[in-house]
Amino acid sequence: MSQCPVIDIAQKEIWARRATTASIVIAAILIAIKAVGWFLTDSVSLLSSMVDSMLDVGTAVVNFMAVRSAWRPADHDHRFGHGKAEPLAGLFQCAFMIGAAVFVVAEASSRVFEPQPLRFAIEGIWMMAVSMVMTFGLVLLQRKAARVSGSVAVEADSLQYTSDILANAAVILALVLGMSGFLWADPVIGVLVAGFLVFSAIKVGKHSIKVLMDAELPDSDSQRIIELTMKNASVIGIHRLRTRSSGVHRFAEIELIMDGGMLMRDAHTICHHVMDSIRSEYPDLDITIHPEPPEDIHLDEFSGYTEDPEFWHTGRAKRAGQHDIPVSNSGGEIAAMGR
Repeated sequence: MSQCPVIDIAQKEIWARRATTASIVIAAILIAIKAVGWFLTDSVSLLSSMVDSMLDVGTAVVNFMAVRSAWRPADHDHRFGHGKAEPLAGLFQCAFMIGAAVFVVAEASSRVFEPQPLRFAIEGIWMMAVSMVMTFGLVLLQRKAARVSGSVAVEADSLQYTSDILANAAVILALVLGMSGFLWADPVIGVLVAGFLVFSAIKVGKHSIKVLMDAELPDSDSQRIIELTMKNASVIGIHRLRTRSSGVHRFAEIELIMDGGMLMRDAHTICHHVMDSIRSEYPDLDITIHPEPPEDIHLDEFSGYTEDPEFWHTGRAKRAGQHDIPVSNSGGEIAAMGR
């Protein structure tokens, strides 16, 4: 068995920490701006935006701590690293967002049938415009950081702030309509903002649960890993391929079908060649490879891929009672079987 060394990810960690730090600072500034705006206007929609920003600070702090933990190297008690700290933070963020939505709906419901006039609406509009510009700049930074680092927490935070831009635009619309005499618009749009929060929370929660449950990497990645593996002429096929992600870390376990008469040293060298081929496109993938001879594989438990039609005519395959197994590369196109 061979293990791919962990790639240096210092630059990725820098970007992830930069984004989480910026999130805390911007969220704190937005709270101050929106608190003044709410005090002046007494707007429910602006209140909902302020509560959202207050929760953003809490989730940003949790994300900052999660990112610090997730990038810690593996230790004796955590052999696969600490990457799942990030999706755990995502679940906390999901809970915070749903709680904020419930609070806003409760506050807005009392004003739907008894709307109140808005004060200092012009000042409120200007404050929300400034908030939108600051939020937009933060989202740009977060998207780049998520793309560079692959951080689940930063990506979730970016989705949250993207919905905040739409929410801020809705608040401005509510203030404009309130100035025009449509007093019902303020509580109604406050409820709509709460709906945005719930929608974003569900999206973040689903993604976090997917990572925590060790879901496979996208099919396109698994397919490419198969293609890169099968470039080596000494590899007969792939008995099993399993992939998963753990926060910023990704893992692949590959059982290669190789000539059973091969020397262990030669098999070990081939495994490293396969690793190098995969790492040329997936440099941060943690790979484990285990070679197996074809005669040790029962076809009723085969869930992999092979290009060699002779593989199906080994003595072990015949004893398994399998004689008419399709060849996966008869047309030159690579296909995964039974995954």
